[in-house]
Amino acid sequence: MNKKEIIYPKGYIWLIEKRIVGFDYFTQLQPWYFLSEEKIFWVNEIWSSSIKDKLLVFGRRQDNDDLVCFRVQDNIATEVFLIHGWTNNGFEIIKKYPNIWSWLHDVLDDIHEWINIDNN
Repeated sequence: MNKKEIIYPKGYIWLIEKRIVGFDYFTQLQPWYFLSEEKIFWVNEIWSSSIKDKLLVFGRRQDNDDLVCFRVQDNIATEVFLIHGWTNNGFEIIKKYPNIWSWLHDVLDDIHEWINIDNN
């Protein structure tokens, strides 16, 4: 499946257009950042898995191996999966979200925790 043919959620596009997200370490949603278009990758191209879902990684947490992915069906990015990469089994699914906004709620908690660590 060609990554350029995927229909992304409006919220994902809006976050990028409004520059609410960054594409590198230590940017807007620290400790999270989005991957640039050329760095987005398919989970099954890196790790083999019995999971049939097509997962497209679009973001990463900078202080560990957590990745955020869209589940792609019929070229449409739908649900959001939080996975932990580079495990003995390739990767593990940590949590599933119905949409990017639900994932962002947890990101806000991560930012809060990150700020409290920096200020101590």
